[in-house]
Amino acid sequence: MRPEVLAPAGNLDSLIAAVYSGADAVYFGADKFNARRKAEGFSGENLENAIKFCRKNGVKSYLTLNTLIKDNEINEAVSLAYEAYRFGIDGVIVQDIGLAKTLKSLYPGLPLHASTQLSVHSPAPLPLLKELGFSRVVPAREMSRSELFDLCQEAKRLNMEVEVFVHGALCMCLSGQCYFSAHLGGRSANRGLCAGTCRLPFSAKGGSGYDLSLKDLSLVEYVSELEKMGVCSFKIEGRMKRAEYVASAVSCLRSAIDNGAADKNDLQLLQRVFSRSGFTDGYYTGNLGRDMFGIRTELDASLSGETFSKLHSLYRRPRQKIPVDFTVILKENTRVSLKAECEGYTVLETADPPQKAINRPTGYEELNKALSKLGGTPYLLNTLKSEIDPGIMVPTSVLNNLKKAVTEKLDELRTAVSHIKIREFHYSVEPLQKKVEGFFLRFQNTAQLVDFHSDIEGYSIPAEELVKEECLDPLPKANNPALSPAAELPRGASDDSYTVSLLKKLKSLGIKTVVCGNLGAVALAKAEGFEIFGGFGLNLFNSLSIKTSKELGINSGVISAELSIAEINCLGFDGFKAFAFCYGRFPLMLTRNCPVKNGVGCRNKEKGCYITDRKNEVFPVLCRNGYSEILNSRPTNLADSISKISADFGYLYFTNESPDEVQRVIKGFECGQITSSPFTRALSKNGVL
Repeated sequence: MRPEVLAPAGNLDSLIAAVYSGADAVYFGADKFNARRKAEGFSGENLENAIKFCRKNGVKSYLTLNTLIKDNEINEAVSLAYEAYRFGIDGVIVQDIGLAKTLKSLYPGLPLHASTQLSVHSPAPLPLLKELGFSRVVPAREMSRSELFDLCQEAKRLNMEVEVFVHGALCMCLSGQCYFSAHLGGRSANRGLCAGTCRLPFSAKGGSGYDLSLKDLSLVEYVSELEKMGVCSFKIEGRMKRAEYVASAVSCLRSAIDNGAADKNDLQLLQRVFSRSGFTDGYYTGNLGRDMFGIRTELDASLSGETFSKLHSLYRRPRQKIPVDFTVILKENTRVSLKAECEGYTVLETADPPQKAINRPTGYEELNKALSKLGGTPYLLNTLKSEIDPGIMVPTSVLNNLKKAVTEKLDELRTAVSHIKIREFHYSVEPLQKKVEGFFLRFQNTAQLVDFHSDIEGYSIPAEELVKEECLDPLPKANNPALSPAAELPRGASDDSYTVSLLKKLKSLGIKTVVCGNLGAVALAKAEGFEIFGGFGLNLFNSLSIKTSKELGINSGVISAELSIAEINCLGFDGFKAFAFCYGRFPLMLTRNCPVKNGVGCRNKEKGCYITDRKNEVFPVLCRNGYSEILNSRPTNLADSISKISADFGYLYFTNESPDEVQRVIKGFECGQITSSPFTRALSKNGVL
């Protein structure tokens, strides 16, 4: 089966443009719970009509339910999924693991697609996703050709589908790991309200001044290669884009798949419609660096009236692609009949008996000419069979009326949906009030190790630091000899073999616990028998996702830093040991293309790498395992709010602090006072929208 062209539809105009220009499938959201909440979307009757329109035109439809969901929204999200399923949706795209598992248990026939927001960037998490009920995965856009090939091989082994973004806007950050918009303005990318912070001026030394803005992705020229890998769906980004953009992208991709190669004229038209200084294939080809960066210029935004006219021509009328077989019987003194057969359905319409021919009798050619004109419908005449008595005539108007009647009946049959029985579901949880009993310390390196007070629950150090030759000896226990370090696995890890080698070295050192910031790390650590501590990158945002993570073997972890203190206090932990993010320069982005390298690079690495914004705020940049983390300009500090938080322990996240600063912060938390400045309370008061 050929791969599908999957198009975005942010509104009705874009939906029509996608379907009529050649998409095999479309994806869209409702008014809530989708990663483009600013798009118009479809709800209620409009959602039903959108799905029905797609079914009529032989196009699949997928609903985006791909945001993090708060406890008080879970019932509504499940109801929305049921409504879409009842209307005939072909799949639901999900980020929240708790919601995914719930939907699979309630409606096992509803296909679930793992959103790119789940940050899948290696093959390792696929078995876990399969276990949760996902049948398709949308991997990260940062994957290279060889990495994507390995992921496709694992998906094939598990009988899972792979959907790949091949065109559209490219976020600087790994999807699902961007907290920039949330921390700077309370609008969460994980909740569908990204403010596009990365398109604003951020400067690396010697850079362009827009060193977080990447060109748009385009892999249209590689569709044949991707098809051979096993990619089943080619996805276009753009639910916030106009119908003309959607039509151009779909048409270009449709042509590339059908003809085995992209047409240069189509690509040029697509670039004129929308680009940011052109397109990039840098992640796929491994050519990272300056050539991947770009912004929207006046030249990019100029479109002639002639170009608009050409774009509109791509979706003026339905695409006729659904084969229909007609059988016509014209017998004297017998009612005229037209039988239509399509996709297993059969309909029959009749009219008054034919007349005696005065001039030219009706023959096969006349029938074929009249019945093959199916414009305005999605149907294409495949075969025409006829039984015609000689010397009789049927007016063309009669044939047209019969044709209209049978195609309308086919529409009804093909868009009808089997009854889906609603399953009883009501989620509620009783919050279990906790009191912070101590702190867990995360260090960037062993130089930051300081004397620990007795109420320190534990500490972690990046795994690479622990396996360095100089760290093979037992680490200092300070004032608590019972403590041993946990190893923090890289949050960005595209090479599973590297992660496995780290885990084996850690095991040989006697390390028993690892901090996992992605599902791939969870799967690999679980296989090696480690105790798993969930990092903030898992986005544990509600009681249901916490419960599901515990079922996956994660018994403790950091609750999402996008929740307010009040929202944390309403969670039900169900035996899960909860840690609240109370201190640290929160990593706002995890990116595979270091912004510093867009300037002079890491020449003065010992002085620290950083970028600055328009207000000259400094955002440190730390690189690890081929990925870069952009830290907040100010550390979160909730030392004076500990008594208000319902969690087992506070999580103190040290990055570029000196040993003296580390000690000062720890003492501040021990006495409940903020001892460092400047600082931010981040999202602790209001959370995110």
